[in-house]
Amino acid sequence: MAYVVRDQWQEHYADGKGFRELGERERALLAEHAPVPDGGGRALDVGCGTGSLAAYLSSLGYTVDAVDFADSALARARDEHADVERVRWICLHIERDDPADLHEDGYDLVTMRLMYPFLRDRSRVLHGLGERLRPGGTLVAITPVVEHTPAERRDIALDEDEVRLLAEGWETVERLEADQLAVLVLRGPCHTGTRAVERQRPPTGLAVTGALAVVTDEAGRVLLGRSRRGMWELPGGKTSGAESFEAAAVRELAEETGLTASASDAHVVTMLADDSHGVPRLTAVVRITAWSGTLANRERQLFDRWEWHDLHAVACLGPVFAPAAQALGATWPGVIPGLAPVHSYPLAIDQPPVPGEPAEAVRLRQQMTNTVIDGGWAPSEPVQQALRTVPRHRFVPEKALKTAYDGGDRAIITRRDEAGKATSSVSAAWLQADMLQSLCLKPEAIVFEAGSGGYNAELIAHVAGPTGRVVTGDIDPYVVHRTRRLTTEAGSGRVTLGSASA
Repeated sequence: MAYVVRDQWQEHYADGKGFRELGERERALLAEHAPVPDGGGRALDVGCGTGSLAAYLSSLGYTVDAVDFADSALARARDEHADVERVRWICLHIERDDPADLHEDGYDLVTMRLMYPFLRDRSRVLHGLGERLRPGGTLVAITPVVEHTPAERRDIALDEDEVRLLAEGWETVERLEADQLAVLVLRGPCHTGTRAVERQRPPTGLAVTGALAVVTDEAGRVLLGRSRRGMWELPGGKTSGAESFEAAAVRELAEETGLTASASDAHVVTMLADDSHGVPRLTAVVRITAWSGTLANRERQLFDRWEWHDLHAVACLGPVFAPAAQALGATWPGVIPGLAPVHSYPLAIDQPPVPGEPAEAVRLRQQMTNTVIDGGWAPSEPVQQALRTVPRHRFVPEKALKTAYDGGDRAIITRRDEAGKATSSVSAAWLQADMLQSLCLKPEAIVFEAGSGGYNAELIAHVAGPTGRVVTGDIDPYVVHRTRRLTTEAGSGRVTLGSASA
């Protein structure tokens, strides 16, 4: 019964089916370990089904947002709990939909009952829910475990490795038991700093060459696999014979994940030179710009599962295979802080921009633009359209969307010196709009920008139009490198990078 698509759940609830009723032991543990804060609290029940847990949380005194992606489940919940107050029933796919309906100020309690094993991108969803907790908030996950689940139904249960991964990164973890269900009470920031690790087994041979595929989905999330070695890895592996790095990346992607790509859509971004257990290693970072197929786990002996991860959260993954961590940093400089130095040889390639952003980014970009317009900073239509169009978050991939699209007086620091002083940033949106407005640019304008970052240059390029050109430069080689990569990923193709002397 491990349904994976919305229609299956819609039919499940429409046929009158349900799930195990909320037990008295579960009720008691929730009342004891997740009491309502003084003055009332707000709870989020994820995967609420027909609403029994949401109704119980309401009886404890919580104001509850109960979400499910099956309309049939919510229809039954509204009918069966028509007399329950302080519950808002919301149709939402927690993995895919824009969370606009969720409470902006966060929650004191988040519950996930009998639904966590059904998630595809478990780590991403859990991290996102952790970010919605208010200070002192609690996340409670109630789930079957393999030990107490019949073999034919173990796809809806967690083994001990998955339980440990679920609990990783939380400040405090309490594991309780309710009628053979695991009840995990998690508190504190859900943040596990990413660290680059090596495989324990040394490679064979005098040297090793390989290719790693960097792939993103329609929302701009990057694909990583949780390997049986207990680390996150990119698709990839060793080259075979005279095989090109592009061909190796495409082949490994298909063999490991079921996704298919053409070698013409595979671009070697850089070569990484290091060693593994004293054996020289050369790794090609291959950016895949187009693919097709359905994600699957084709090598179960090597990987537990594959997930799509938000770029701003890749710094919170825990152990990541060292070349994969370096490849992520090479593709989006800054997304993983504190990586050890590695010899990297960027290649001058003609990689096309790679599309992809979540609906939430579109909504937040419009809100930011409206804030800037309402403040009087962008009276002209060309500047307004630039703000509405250029994806600001893709030039600060290490930041959460809300931070990237803050329409207030906030600059986003992207580089600091050894003393901690900010040396590079993406300026506040209103300030960039005001500067762009003051330029009074005409179509076909050619502009030089001193001090780079990418986003402001792309705003200028948008106003200058298809026949305009922008040259941007900086005295810091890292900033130039970062800007080149981010404008390649998300840019118009009309921004040229170069260094600038002081």
